[in-house]
Amino acid sequence: PAPRWARALTRAVAGPRVRFKFDMLDDLVTPKVTPIKDPASRGGASAKRKRSLEAGGDENLPPEVVALQPLAVIDHSAKVADSFFKSLDGETGGSVRVGPDDLQRLLMRVGEFTTKAGGSAANTARGLAHGFDVRTALLGAVGQDEWGKLFVSSMKRSGVDTSLLEVKGEKSYTGRCVCLVDKTGQRTMRPSLEDAIRLQPDEVTADQLRGVKWVVVNGYSYYGRGLMEATVAAATAAGCKVAMHLASFEIVRKFREPMSRLLASGGIHAVFANEDEARELVGGGEASSESIETDTKIEAALAKLAEWCDIAVVTLGDKGCVAMRGTERVEQKAFKGFAVEDTTGAGDLFSSGFMYGVLRDASLQRCCELGCLSGAAVVQSMGAEISEEGWTWVHAHMHEGRARSLVRGSAAAVQRELLACYELIESIGRGVVYYGSARLKADNPHFVKSRELGKMVSELLGTPTWTGGGPGMMEAASLGAMDAGKAVAGIRIEREAGTKVRSAAQSYLKPDHTVFCKFLSPRKVALVDAGVRKKAEDRTAYVFLPGGLGTMDELFELFTLYQLHKLGTDHPVPVIIVNYDGFYDCLLNFVETMQGHGTVGAGEYDQMVVKNTNEEVVEYLREYYQI
Repeated sequence: PAPRWARALTRAVAGPRVRFKFDMLDDLVTPKVTPIKDPASRGGASAKRKRSLEAGGDENLPPEVVALQPLAVIDHSAKVADSFFKSLDGETGGSVRVGPDDLQRLLMRVGEFTTKAGGSAANTARGLAHGFDVRTALLGAVGQDEWGKLFVSSMKRSGVDTSLLEVKGEKSYTGRCVCLVDKTGQRTMRPSLEDAIRLQPDEVTADQLRGVKWVVVNGYSYYGRGLMEATVAAATAAGCKVAMHLASFEIVRKFREPMSRLLASGGIHAVFANEDEARELVGGGEASSESIETDTKIEAALAKLAEWCDIAVVTLGDKGCVAMRGTERVEQKAFKGFAVEDTTGAGDLFSSGFMYGVLRDASLQRCCELGCLSGAAVVQSMGAEISEEGWTWVHAHMHEGRARSLVRGSAAAVQRELLACYELIESIGRGVVYYGSARLKADNPHFVKSRELGKMVSELLGTPTWTGGGPGMMEAASLGAMDAGKAVAGIRIEREAGTKVRSAAQSYLKPDHTVFCKFLSPRKVALVDAGVRKKAEDRTAYVFLPGGLGTMDELFELFTLYQLHKLGTDHPVPVIIVNYDGFYDCLLNFVETMQGHGTVGAGEYDQMVVKNTNEEVVEYLREYYQI
């Protein structure tokens, strides 16, 4: 059969059409939230969200989302007085293209401004990748100028895959845009793109999109002749769904005919429009009534978009949004309780939150809630990027209603413990992490050998030694490193296996080299992170000494992280099992049994190295790091 988007431009809709009204908004409860706080007001406590692992991502998996950014754009945002707009052509709140000289003159007039990587698709991609940990890539072109370098580095820092961004020409230019923000937070755009390097239709292929779930496009792509159609065709051939932003009412006005034709073709599966774009789509940008809730043009646009696309969303500014999926229709009021600083990127970040919900199979109501929450976060600061404090705010409110019934504040406690662990790791530095039994005493032969090993490895690598900070094998390795005069630190649990009490006085570690955890999860995550290689010259390792259940738990967790490409993807870390006197022989036989039964794949234990003596361990590390 022909692809869905290439079928007849109109299609029959089964069953009678339902007339949709907006009066339900009056009955919805407006979500009240507290504004994002400045980090300085928190007594120095960091509010940044920390990923449990910082050792590369799923580099062997395709992105879940690819966003089309035909040309890279740098945003310059500035607050201006209402009188400033009187000297500008075009409508306030709209977007009018200007030349490079005009852009420079505007910047000279506005005074202070902030500069960030921008562009509608880039804003959405950055929100998905950095805020929601969704594998996201940008497809487009960028210049070789300094602005292009700024754009690429900004996207990479946010976790966006830039491998599909093509750097063009020796003397190519990156697009720039002045975002003028009035006292209400409304933004008026003046992009300068005429000299910018851009992606061409023949540079978009289905092979680039294989395995991708969603491709995000926006109306600005119509400025590149044939690019929108080529991208939708490539997405269809690759089996991807397509989400489209209408971009601005000027875009809808200028390209209404090809835009409506594409939407009606069935090639677009989800569509996002604000109220101005929705009105413009059905003809004429003025409201049909004084109230958005009874505006028949918005109602007509939503019904038409829902007829064309699987999911249709109309955002209503500070009133929230309405959405349809088939005959299902939901409304969500906007979040209130904070001052609006700048609305730049509000629609883009709404799409980030909404698409995250779609990717995780959330209900349509929940998707709208996540969209409104993300949009609310970005308008509280200048520029189209949510701050770290803003993302903390988003995730706190994401789970607030569902977690309110919990009696204990374990989630907050885990976060506090994990932040304390990360702070200690950053202070001491990453190094060799030892795991082993807490039960073996100083007179045990394994204890003696482990202390000798700790000293030998520390002298060889010169890096800090990390353990769980408890007795037994952990103490032995730590004492050995201390014998070598090297740094030692530990992430302690309140009670180790075989012990009965917690006492800081019992510890061989310095108080400022120790973190106590009540919960096991932050301790486990932190010890893995303490062995991560951040750069090629780092010398770290995970060393497993004789141990019991906890040691086995941590060993197999490490191998699972390797198996899922959550660890060591950028810089592999050696994992060494120290098989003193055949201690681990039974375990190794079990691993072979699993492989024989096909429950473990070939190569999934390649990082596991078994050594029988201290000398073998040291020699292996010497060769591994070419010392």
